[in-house]
Amino acid sequence: MLLKLGWLEQYEPIYLFWSGVILAVLLIIFLLITLFWPRSQSLYLHQKSDGQVTVSKKAIEHFALSALQHEPFIGNPKVSAKLSRKGITLKISGDLLNSVNAKKQTANFLNQLKKDLRICLGISEQKKIKIRLVDFNELDANVQQSRVV
Repeated sequence: MLLKLGWLEQYEPIYLFWSGVILAVLLIIFLLITLFWPRSQSLYLHQKSDGQVTVSKKAIEHFALSALQHEPFIGNPKVSAKLSRKGITLKISGDLLNSVNAKKQTANFLNQLKKDLRICLGISEQKKIKIRLVDFNELDANVQQSRVV
């Protein structure tokens, strides 16, 4: 039994052509997005004429964490780092202790940490170092808590 539909024979080649073109364009766009999506790196490579240094992401996190443990205004710090070709991003979270100058001294400390990272790793001024404070809980030192729960 042969079923003849006149409109199917007329529109089938057009439909197949344009659906193929749309599918090809979508595949090319997907390929370009996959190729140019920024990848996070686990190693930071610093090259100079006299040699090169490779520093891991974990080492940068521990460098910042050890500096934060000596800071009296940030309690229970946690550090995560993201490395890219253009720079380093540090996310610091923890408890901001209640004090009059805590925010100002923390900002000064973060500027000093940025300078120390540049000096220690030999990062040029072209590469960016961003330090973000996220999820900070302000603890009240003056609040009296009951001893019995």
